Parts: sequence; C-alpha cells; structure tokens
Amino acid sequence: MDQNEFYIGWMAKAPALFASFIRRYLLWLIPLLLLTAAGLALLQKKASSATFEFGRITNLTGVYHSLPVPLLRINQGVDASGTTLFQTIPLVGFGKSGAGGMIGELERKMNISLEGMLLTLQGTLLYNDGKTLLQIENSDSLLRATTIPSGSDASAPQPIDLGTATVKGEIADPKCFFGVMKPGEGKPHRDCAIRCILGGIPPVLVVHNSRGRANYYLLVGPNGERMNTAVQDFVAEPVTISGKRILYDDWIILYAQDTTAIRRNSYLAEHFGNSIVSCKDGCTK
Repeated sequence: MDQNEFYIGWMAKAPALFASFIRRYLLWLIPLLLLTAAGLALLQKKASSATFEFGRITNLTGVYHSLPVPLLRINQGVDASGTTLFQTIPLVGFGKSGAGGMIGELERKMNISLEGMLLTLQGTLLYNDGKTLLQIENSDSLLRATTIPSGSDASAPQPIDLGTATVKGEIADPKCFFGVMKPGEGKPHRDCAIRCILGGIPPVLVVHNSRGRANYYLLVGPNGERMNTAVQDFVAEPVTISGKRILYDDWIILYAQDTTAIRRNSYLAEHFGNSIVSCKDGCTK
C-alpha cells in the first residue's frame, strides 16, 4: 500500500489503495469468521435430556430400604418368563437435602421403623438415561405405610456381585445430574453439587466407556457407610476409585475400598504411576 496515502475516519471516502487493501482482506476474513462461528457452535456440548417434573406430583408405592441409600423398590410386574421385575428408585429430599433425615423424622414421630415396609410416597420425579429418582418434600409425602409379608421377594433387592474393579469418572450429585439442573455436572456445577452431597444426597460416579456410553455407580464406603463428606473435595473432577461392584436391580453400587483413597486423575499419574496419593482432607502429594 502506498505509504503516502493516509485515511482519517471522518473522510467521506477512503483512498483507493487503502480501500482495495481492506476489501481484499475482508474477502478472506468474513468467510473465516463464519466458519469459525459454525465450528464453535457444532463443538458445543448438547443440552442434557434430563427431566425434572416440576409442579407435577406423582404417587409411588414400593418397599422402603435405607441401605445402601434411601430408596423405594417398586414391583414392575412379571415378564414373559414369569420373572418379577423391580425398579429401584433412590429418594432425595427437597432442596439440597437427602431423604434419610426426613424419613428418620417420620419414624420418630410415628415411633416405628419404616425399613422394609410398603410405602406410598408422593413427590416429584426426575429422570435421565434410564435412571429415575423421586424427590419427597415433607412429612405429607408419606401417604401410606403397610407391613409386607415375611419372606416376600420384594422385601429386599437381590444383590449380584459384579466383582471388584477400578473405574474412572466424575463424582456428581444425582439430583441435579438426572434432572434438576442443566448442566448438572462439570466445573460449572461444582459448588452446587458439593452442597447437595453434603446435604445428604448420595454421590454418584458417572463413568463413560470408549463409545461414550455412561454407567452410573452409587458411591458408598467399604461397609456401606456414607461417602458424602469424604468425596467433597473431589466433586466434578476426574477421579479413579477402586472397589466392589454390586448390582441392585437397575443400579450398581460401588463399595469403595477405602473412604480416603480417591485418586485424582492427572497426566503424571497416568504416565508415571500412582505416586499421587489422596489424604483425608482432600490434599494430594
């Protein structure tokens, strides 16, 4: 471009050489910007299909169990082979709270144990990817409590031992992940997930295989104890956990080998061995 030409913004018309220079570069720049914008849009993660039936109350009847997490075991009928099918639906409380405290308060008021009883609860369903949870809100959520016959096949889930395994995934709170929030995982949701888990909602480990399909592990300690406090420093981070896997109907429970042995995934740990060891307060060294 001719160095003698000088363009000032208030001029009615740009010098010919200057205008030609700008026009030439705009012919490349505009398509490049459009392609970049389209590429970024296509690379964005798609919105979750998780559903929270806000404002819609559903009644569910099933056998209540407090372990490994508070849940209802619901009879789904008999299949073609004559096998009775059950669905296990974990329970969560209103807001950032678990259902265990609410059920415990009901038991104290009624002076009975609801463990193993046939309950009719009302609440709000949330579901995604084949998993369903029920949010119960207050004492009015319990509509009926009936003792079931001793030895009934609905009295407790029949555990199936899947063996021990080391799995890598992300710890999330299932209430938000399966319906209440979008996104309900990852760094943007970390603070909310920590508060939900510390409020009593059982943590879930979300594990993706090489094809992108997810498995979900409800996470408890080696003897079934709660892991809520132990996992708080690892929520929404890639972690590795070893433990025993037990299938309860349509959920897998991961009994972690040690409540303090959750390992953060990192490039160094992947390529130079497991020299990074977690400690009780969440620090690594």
